[in-house]
Amino acid sequence: MSNPLASYMQKAGVGDADFGSRIGRDRSMVSKLRRGILRPTLDLAAAIETETKGEVPMSVWVNPAVAA
Repeated sequence: MSNPLASYMQKAGVGDADFGSRIGRDRSMVSKLRRGILRPTLDLAAAIETETKGEVPMSVWVNPAVAA
């Protein structure tokens, strides 16, 4: 099962390293977020929402099981 960030990145054709540079994080952190291993801080969730133009809203990280 994929999470909203993984779905967005696949649809947008963007890789972990590229997305990481857009939000000021490294490739490994984006990989962990995309795979659901980590949850972002509020600041990072806001940066993701901004970068994805709202396609991955902050709220999806509150309860990932509901968002999926």
